[in-house]
Amino acid sequence: MNRELIKLFRNIGWDLRVALRYNIITVTIVITILYTLIIKLIPGGEITEVLATLIFSDPTMLGFIFIGAIILFEKDANTLQALSVTPIYAWQYLWSKAIALTLIALFCSCGIAIAGHGVHVNFLWLILATTLSSFLFIFIGIIGVSRVKSFNHYIILIPLFLLPTVLPLIDFYDIYKSWIFYLIPTQGSLLLFRAAFEGGTPFDIIYSFGMLGISIYISYKLAEKHFLNYLTGKIN
Repeated sequence: MNRELIKLFRNIGWDLRVALRYNIITVTIVITILYTLIIKLIPGGEITEVLATLIFSDPTMLGFIFIGAIILFEKDANTLQALSVTPIYAWQYLWSKAIALTLIALFCSCGIAIAGHGVHVNFLWLILATTLSSFLFIFIGIIGVSRVKSFNHYIILIPLFLLPTVLPLIDFYDIYKSWIFYLIPTQGSLLLFRAAFEGGTPFDIIYSFGMLGISIYISYKLAEKHFLNYLTGKIN
């Protein structure tokens, strides 16, 4: 196996341990249990939209809020400065964080889905929806955290960054229909989550993969640039 990939896998294992140390995994499990209890109180005929929304919040929370907290912790502990003298590349650092947090999100998303729909779920669409959404929010979170100095400052940014991403819920709940929502990447996330429970049209699937794929590529490139310029400046 390529040495660079081996290094990446080792970093993923380390980031999972860090997530456990910072109680991120514990918090996520507690929230998953809470969501499961909420699902049990919802009438069966109204489950899909609420279930998709709850699952959608997992990669949102893990991807944006927790990645910011982790990077700020590592920044305060001078971990990022130490990385400048280790044989690790920026892409390995960023993708290690993205994959580790996404694995946690996948575990919880599948648990919530099974609680609401049993095994009658298209797990392919569910896994892809969670994975792509998680990657997107993680890279957006890295962009957001790159210029702040404390978690209190980061909290102020959270609504500014996340508000546009939840606007497609207006379309998802049929409150107001407009093509404008299709310009927001998370419209694709919600369509894939719905496809996991009810199926989706070929247009919905193709659009979702295209929109999320392009958005992840752009957000990753921006995250890498911000990471190098504002967080380390030395990893390349």
